[in-house]
Amino acid sequence: MKILLVSNFYYNRGGDCTYLFYLKKLLEKRGHNVIIFSMNHPQNFDSEYSRHFVSYINYDEEVKSKTIASVFKVLNRTIYSNEARRRIEELILDEKPDIAHLQNIHHHITPSVFYALKKNNIPIVWTLHDYTVICPNTSFLSHGKVCEKCRKSKYYWPLILRCKKNSFGASAMAAFETMIHMKMGVNDLVDIFIAPSSFLENKLIDYGFDRAKIRHLTNFMTDISVSDAENKISGTSDYYLYIGRVSEEKGIKTLIDAASKIDSCKLKIVGTGPLEEEMVSYAESKNGINNIEFLGYRKHEEVLSLLRGCRFVVLPSEWYENYPYSVLEAFSYGKPVIGSRIGGIPEIVKNWETGLLFDPGDSEDLSLKIRFLINHPDKAEMLGRNARRFIDEEINADKHYDDLMSIYSFVLQKTMAEKQGAQGPGKFHKKDRKV
Repeated sequence: MKILLVSNFYYNRGGDCTYLFYLKKLLEKRGHNVIIFSMNHPQNFDSEYSRHFVSYINYDEEVKSKTIASVFKVLNRTIYSNEARRRIEELILDEKPDIAHLQNIHHHITPSVFYALKKNNIPIVWTLHDYTVICPNTSFLSHGKVCEKCRKSKYYWPLILRCKKNSFGASAMAAFETMIHMKMGVNDLVDIFIAPSSFLENKLIDYGFDRAKIRHLTNFMTDISVSDAENKISGTSDYYLYIGRVSEEKGIKTLIDAASKIDSCKLKIVGTGPLEEEMVSYAESKNGINNIEFLGYRKHEEVLSLLRGCRFVVLPSEWYENYPYSVLEAFSYGKPVIGSRIGGIPEIVKNWETGLLFDPGDSEDLSLKIRFLINHPDKAEMLGRNARRFIDEEINADKHYDDLMSIYSFVLQKTMAEKQGAQGPGKFHKKDRKV
């Protein structure tokens, strides 16, 4: 089968890209021909299809210029990219894919590509890695707090709250984009939406999406050898990890409050973000300079090395996490996770099975859970082994492949039926006739 994978970015940028590369490897391993369509970002990996990619745009730089030309360029590109539609159609004509599987495509590639795909009778499967289709700010956040004021299509709220980058212009753009796409009915062109978490699936239904067009299919992990994963949690390890963005909604301040009370084990924070300098100063003010270490950005290989050596991982998010790869990677190395009880996290971090849950924003509760795993390494090791078993049995590549192929088969049969129906009774191509 020829499978067209579509994504805004083609480098290791976040969970959506992690899934993209894992999926590409899995499909090629099973004998499929994988075609890539993306944006020509400077950090992209090499691709034989890059000549078809859409041109690079840096929205932060364009917005800074504040010229009429830059405003028009942003408007023209964000909502409906004629370039993306034209370029993907050229790719379709060259490669003739059987199916398109989309990842994050808003703002850079845009849903304009749907029309080229439908014109060529190519079914569309779309894995949603965030909440963009129902939340103009993509994350149900307003100034660092969970917000659902746009429910029932009340998309004027971003203009009032300035929830996108604390900017009226950016918020107005996000609201306008959502309203235009809704009026255009672009989501009706998608054959199946894939929701990695049940939480996201239920949110889509709550916001009016057709239940019949949604499939729940979790993210998955590629194979990691048992010998590599089975390192003891107890022993020489003297630190635990946070891996992710250093920003308000990730619960970093709550984590620092909890970690500053613990002297027996060090917290290592991996990642960067808008609050990095502020949180370093905050940690120092809490006398956490000796037991909290900010490591900044680390390459993926370095992150995995840190995972191998840590006792456990903490995910203190205060927003609706979907199905985070930071948890799955920790589990793959037999590490339990302490996670906040919000969004899709409790679907993976099962309390007292694969980790511990705490109430989001509650530093006292989090501190108690951290102390427990430090003081009870045998319990931590047991949870870690359960976590690894969860990956092997539920989040493995074989299971994901089988479930994904069922989805592909469904949309391919649906597209074929619609195509034959459009031809009318008795109208068949020669290749469809039995001889």
